[in-house]
Amino acid sequence: MSAAVYFKELDSYIYQQDTLVSFANALLPGQTKLTDPVPVGYALANANRLGFSSQKVNGSGGHIDGLELSASVPLELFYAPLDGFGIITSLSLAESVIKPTTFGVANKVPLPGLSKTTFNTTLYYEKGGFSARISDRYRSGWFGEISNFDGSLGTTAVKSEQLVDAQVGYEFKDGQLKGLSVSLSGSNLTDQPFVQYNYHSDPHQVIKYEKYGAVYTFSVGYKF
Repeated sequence: MSAAVYFKELDSYIYQQDTLVSFANALLPGQTKLTDPVPVGYALANANRLGFSSQKVNGSGGHIDGLELSASVPLELFYAPLDGFGIITSLSLAESVIKPTTFGVANKVPLPGLSKTTFNTTLYYEKGGFSARISDRYRSGWFGEISNFDGSLGTTAVKSEQLVDAQVGYEFKDGQLKGLSVSLSGSNLTDQPFVQYNYHSDPHQVIKYEKYGAVYTFSVGYKF
């Protein structure tokens, strides 16, 4: 069993900043220099040429506080016939704050990608070359940086998710097949969706809802 408490001070971080800027000194189509005549149809547009510029900037100031607990428990410690069975579990609690600036206003938001609560549990059996395990991972909703259709990064809220994975395998310990192992694994067995919604808004106002399905893998290995 183990436990850890930590406090991390962030000197800087990188985030996407949108700024309103003037493009009055940018060349229009057909111009080679700013003193060239304004092309027909652009006179009105040239009078008020404001737009948004999105770029990566360095932020300053922030912190992460956390608590981590973990345990690995062979069940034979409590009941001898359960030899080979065991539980591995961990819990992580985290609080984070950064202050990205948009249009001159600093907003307090969590560090992107960091959930407040993450809980993992694995039940396993390993004995005589046979192994089996099933794992459950829960993470609470988080503030995410997600790629948009144009390749830029957008910030959204991501709903909590709970993924279930399982694996079963056997390794031959003797005989002509000694060194051979086979395994079958499956991930996201419950077909958990990936759901995004606007930060600071109703979670029912969904931006994107994606389901990827379960993934199964069969593998064969051999040790010389």
